[in-house]
This record gives sequence, structure tokens and C-alpha cells, in this order.
Amino acid sequence: MPCIRVFAGLALLAAASARVCDEASSKKVPCFNLTGGKSIPQVAMGTWSGSYKDCKSGDFTCVQQHARFAVESWLHMGGTHIDGANDYRTQTSVAEALLSSGLPRDEVFITTKCPGAIGYEATIQCADDNLQMLGQFGTQGVAYIDLLLVHFPFVMKPVCRFNRNTPECQPPNVPYIPADKKALQDTWRAMEELKRIGVVKSIGVSDYNITQLQDTLEVATEPIELNQVEWNPKQHEEDMLAFCQKHGIQLQAWSPLGGSKGSVLADPAVKKIADAHSVSTAQVVLRWSLQRGVAVVVGTANSEHAQGDLDIFGFELSSDEVQAISALQSAQQVHI
Repeated sequence: MPCIRVFAGLALLAAASARVCDEASSKKVPCFNLTGGKSIPQVAMGTWSGSYKDCKSGDFTCVQQHARFAVESWLHMGGTHIDGANDYRTQTSVAEALLSSGLPRDEVFITTKCPGAIGYEATIQCADDNLQMLGQFGTQGVAYIDLLLVHFPFVMKPVCRFNRNTPECQPPNVPYIPADKKALQDTWRAMEELKRIGVVKSIGVSDYNITQLQDTLEVATEPIELNQVEWNPKQHEEDMLAFCQKHGIQLQAWSPLGGSKGSVLADPAVKKIADAHSVSTAQVVLRWSLQRGVAVVVGTANSEHAQGDLDIFGFELSSDEVQAISALQSAQQVHI
């Protein structure tokens, strides 16, 4: 019976001999400390559908198969952090991969996200749903989510949740409704309650701008522990990094190799740095983020690429190299 196997897997909680971010684990994947008292592995494997380029749009079966393989491979090669979300439609695949790994629960760090500033009750329900999808109900009762994020500072239009190709969701229309200050704050109160209950260990947000962070901080009694944003050599908001550092908010990068403004993996300056360290340009770019104090979320079902994404702790960039990579954003703006 599959359900018994899931429950039995969670029973390993008490028997765990190693934990994420303990001394032994950190030798493989170092961690950043979060303001709330926990630690987070510096590199996560993401499970967003856009990472799997050979899956056709709307082919969720393909996406889920790739996500399971990516997570299984990541855990097998020593990765410790998995990043998911309601909107990715891959949560059950993550659960299957966690189960097949045979790892105790506290040897894996799980991040997931609720779909926007959806208010107090809906956020509580979202956490319940995520715990179920991720296989976190077992013989020991309910386990936990290591890090829960508010995925974005808005709410999706109902039709756009299910079909982004609907005209209502396409330009010049937008698929979402911006959240007001009250919605941001009510949602955050629910996040704090989930942490108080203990089913969530750390809490944060994603794609919040500085004003939205300030609005949330007005009512926060628990720290905003992380903000996940687009961050890469061609798109890195220095004011955001400074604000987060001032307020003890860990910044984490999605699309760390290049996003809306393109990749720098073929840039001559990056190639020169990679050659100097005998590593790939992707490894150089990821290392740049970490040395700026920014955690990263990678995404691939290619095991060779995943291994490279994990093997970024054996070299260090000089301050001049870090500055040269950071300057690629300014160079692009001048070019434009």
C-alpha cells in the first residue's frame, strides 16, 4: 500500500543521524544563517516547469517526470535543498523523489511557496495542502516545511491559474491582480502563525520590492527571513541587496545564470575567469552570487549540469573578478 510506504518513510525522523547544515553536511554544501535561527543550504535544486525545455507547454506529465528525476539525482549526488511551489505543479513528484531517496526528513531542506498574498485563511490552507502534497503526514503525525515563501505580491486571476494562454491572461492584459497593503499584511500574519504552530520552520517572501517589504515589516513580529528574486550578472538590484542586508533578510536568486536580460555564460570576461579557475562559466556565475552573499536556486534535469552546479565550493573568485562580473549589468545598460 503506497500510503504505508510514505508514512514509514516519515518514521525515520527520530532515527536521523545527520542534519542539513550540521558540520558534516556543510562540508559538502555550506549554508547561510537565517535571522530566525535556522540555516539554509546555499544552493537549491528548483522544480519550475520552465527549467525543462524539452517539455511542451502544458505537458504536466513531462514536467513532473523531469522534476522527479532532477530531485532524485540532486539528492543522490549530495544536494540537500529542494525548491518547489504550488504553481509549479510538481509537488507530488518532489514527494515521490524524497521517498525514493530513503533519506531521513532532516537531511533534506524543503522550500515551497503559497501562490501570492492570498490572505490569512487561504495561507493556512495552502500550508496544509503543501504538507499533504509533499508527503509530510505520517506515523509521527505531521512533519514540517523548512521554508515557506509568499510566492509573489499579487494574486492570480482564477482563469489564469489553470490556463495562462487564455486571452484574459495575455498581453496587453495581465494574469494577476496586485495585492494591497492589507492583503500583504494579513498574509504575513498567517505565515507567522504557521511558524508559531511549528509546521513551518522559517518564513519569507518572493519577488517583493522594497516598498512591499516595508509594508510587511510594519506588522511583522517574526523576521522576514528570505526574499527570492531574479538575480544574475545582468539583473541584480543593488538597493535590494543593501536593504535586505540591513534588515537581516537573506537574498536568494532565481534564474542565477541569466533571466529576462539574457545570459553571460558566453561573455569573454566570464570565460576568462572560468579558464583561470579551470571551471565552467556557469560555475563562475553561481560562485559570484554566493560571494555576494546571495543564495541560488538552479534548475535542470541534466545530471552533468546539476553536478557542476553543486561543485562550486572548491574555488574562490578574487575581489576584482567579483567586481568585473557585477559590472556586466552596467555594461549592458550602456549598450542599450
